[in-house]
Amino acid sequence: MNTSSAAELSDIFRLSAPDRYTLFLTDAVVNAKVWTLKGEDGFVAFSDDAGRDCFPFWPAPEFAEALADGDWSDCQAEPLPLAVFMDRWLPGMARDERPVAVFPAPDGSCIVMDPLTLLQDLKEERAQC
Repeated sequence: MNTSSAAELSDIFRLSAPDRYTLFLTDAVVNAKVWTLKGEDGFVAFSDDAGRDCFPFWPAPEFAEALADGDWSDCQAEPLPLAVFMDRWLPGMARDERPVAVFPAPDGSCIVMDPLTLLQDLKEERAQC
């Protein structure tokens, strides 16, 4: 995803969370990487309604950077190779019972899900490409 303007970013963030999820799957597989935010204290997380740490991921750096404000203002977009994300991160997050927040928007909307469900969806997307 080469998004060049603030208007294009805004248009994509206005998509529904399920539509952004689909875009995430496609872009992650095509580009073979995902992006998160990392600051001096490590990778960012936020608490869901149940108090669990959720780790956010985006399909391109400009989306992650759009949320690098407030508590995350010291953070930078950090790429993760898709293979590492699928082989290490998602199984580790599942083991630690930490959900994934897929493609959060500035309004807070996103899909929060079990990491193994995301892993299966990524495998299915990869098989279709």
